[in-house]
Amino acid sequence: MKIDVFEKYFDQYDNWFFKHAKAYQSELKALQQAKVPGLSIEIGVGTGKFAEPLGIIYGVEPSENMYKIAQKLNINIIKGQAERLPIKPDVFDWAIMITTICFVEAPFKSIKEMYRILKFGGKSSIGIIDKDSYLGRKYQLNKDKSVFYRDATFFSSMEIITLLKKAEFKNISALQTLFGDENDIESNIQLPEYGFGKGSFVVLSGYK
Repeated sequence: MKIDVFEKYFDQYDNWFFKHAKAYQSELKALQQAKVPGLSIEIGVGTGKFAEPLGIIYGVEPSENMYKIAQKLNINIIKGQAERLPIKPDVFDWAIMITTICFVEAPFKSIKEMYRILKFGGKSSIGIIDKDSYLGRKYQLNKDKSVFYRDATFFSSMEIITLLKKAEFKNISALQTLFGDENDIESNIQLPEYGFGKGSFVVLSGYK
């Protein structure tokens, strides 16, 4: 993963969730709707801003400065990378990766690793800023100005669905939120809707 920028700017990353509190809460609502019971893990857990409110107690993270913050939230950290998870097969009921796949070196391999660590019947959920959405287009247009997104590779929902199918996930579904322009997104906590194509934040899920 491209971790150097997160090691250096971990505090700036963490502040995003306070600065954009309503967008963050909208994203959480979509993830809460996607959640299934059982043992869960977040790949690319960062500072724990998604894992902690979702009740996820395991996280994989390569950036020490990031995971030190997550550890204070009682999240058990497994130091590693998405493409080579140091985890036995068939362990978890739910594995999530939120706005992380755009930073990994090998997206398909990362999704295959999520498949491997899931129990039979387990669920994978991948949250993205859809590159064809309002925010996706804005981020791509201004990526050279962002310390985080400068080296990111953005995906469309259909591209992630294609990778999920290739990794043999079944019963693929989508939840979307962050509708409208920046004023709409920052002004209101939004409820998620099924599908993709309208919301900037999309959660694509599939079952093993």
